[in-house]
Amino acid sequence: MKKSAHSLCRLLLLPLLLLLGTACGGDDYHYPDIVMEYLTAHSGADGRLETVLADDGTLYDVLNAVSAPNATPDTTLRIVANYTCETDGNGGTGVRLYAAQTTVSPLPRPAKEFEDGIKADPASVLSIWPGLDYLNIVLEIKTGGGGHAFHFVEEAVRWDEAAACREVDLSLYHDAGNDPRYYTRRVYLSIPLYPYTADGAESVSVRFSLRNDEGEMESHAFEMGH
Repeated sequence: MKKSAHSLCRLLLLPLLLLLGTACGGDDYHYPDIVMEYLTAHSGADGRLETVLADDGTLYDVLNAVSAPNATPDTTLRIVANYTCETDGNGGTGVRLYAAQTTVSPLPRPAKEFEDGIKADPASVLSIWPGLDYLNIVLEIKTGGGGHAFHFVEEAVRWDEAAACREVDLSLYHDAGNDPRYYTRRVYLSIPLYPYTADGAESVSVRFSLRNDEGEMESHAFEMGH
C-alpha cells in the first residue's frame, strides 16, 4: 500500500541520541572546551561515524566510537553535537563527540504531497541561521512529553534568470497531536537546501515561515551563495 508523505515523514519529538558523556578521572580532571554545532556526519561499512563536515567546510575524522542510528552503514545524516577538536595522532585534527543527536532534516515536499493536509501547530524560533547547504533552526515547543511530527513544506519555487538565483518559499509542518502544552522543549531542525542549488543556481533566496505561539505567521528570509 502506498504511504502518504505525512506517514513517511512522521518524526518523534526528540531525535535519537547517539552518545552521552565521557569518563572523568580523578580530582585533577579538567573538562575540555566543548563546542556545540550542527554537523553533517557519514558512517562507514560498520555503521560507525567516520567523518563529520562542519558548516565552515572543514572535514574531520571522528576519533571515538559513535554509531549511526541502528548502526546504519554508509549513510549521511545531519546531527547537532557537542565535540572537541583534538590531534589525531598522525599530526592531523579530528573531533571527539561527547553528545550528539540527529536533527529533523527531511527534504522539503510540495504541499500537494501531504495527503492529509498541512498541520501548522505553533512553535517559537529560538535561533535560525544558514549553514553549509542547510538552514539550521532551533525551535521551542510546548509539550507534555508526547510525540510531535515535523516536516518542511515547499510552498513555491521561482527562478530569477538575471541573477541566476532560485527563490524558495518554505513553511513548517508541525503536528502536535493532542500533546498538552505543559512545558517548553527544544527541537533541532536543519532544512536541506542542496536540491535548490543545482542547474546553474549561483545563489538561493529562502523564506521560511511558521505559525508562532501568538498564532500569527512569521517569516525569516536569507540569501545564500555557494
